Amino acid sequence: MRLAKPHLDIGLFTNDIASHRSFWNEEVGLKLDHELKLDNGWIQHRYDAHNSVIKVNHVTEPLTSQPRSGYSGLTIARAGNNSIWQGQHPNGDTVRLIPPGTDGIVGIGVTVSTPNPARMMTFYLNAMEFEQAGPMIARCGDSLLFVEEGPGGSITEDFMGPAFRYLTVQIFDADQACEQIVARGGSLGREPVTFEDVARYGFVCDPDGNWIEISARASLTGIVPKPD
Repeated sequence: MRLAKPHLDIGLFTNDIASHRSFWNEEVGLKLDHELKLDNGWIQHRYDAHNSVIKVNHVTEPLTSQPRSGYSGLTIARAGNNSIWQGQHPNGDTVRLIPPGTDGIVGIGVTVSTPNPARMMTFYLNAMEFEQAGPMIARCGDSLLFVEEGPGGSITEDFMGPAFRYLTVQIFDADQACEQIVARGGSLGREPVTFEDVARYGFVCDPDGNWIEISARASLTGIVPKPD
């Protein structure tokens, strides 16, 4: 795929924004870039991590009881850090801070757990066209995806649920990219739609049902999306 931004983003959902603010600001030390109102009762708090965005989606309606996704961990390189710190965000997923270069990470690394690592690697290398960076490591721009054997995600009708729920890949043409990923073996989660003059985006799913947002954001592409 032709990337509009050489970094993955990762998104989570919560009903408890106060705890997440404290965690991401004070414990992890990330800067809040801005807040984006997506819908009534839904505000996305966007934290910067080496130009990757940690999308903390605060929703006021109680989150439905969804199975956890396979995206089980986030690792962030922290300049000036000579030790490894590990904790859990308020919804229970693992977050690590490491010296830059540890495990090859210069920005962020995401861990995806799956009962079938070989199938998962094949999907991210072939359908998503990530690069191979190790036996069970895929690279998208300067972000790494670590595929580990373990409990996986589940096929769900909606990507909203507690904890880490989706990755975002920024490209230039959301419609074309979604169509091509499906043709290469992915499944369509949601048809692309236009959000104001901000972005056109859709979702695909990996073999375990983990959601991946395919986004053409105007601030990155220079192209204002056409209304639906």
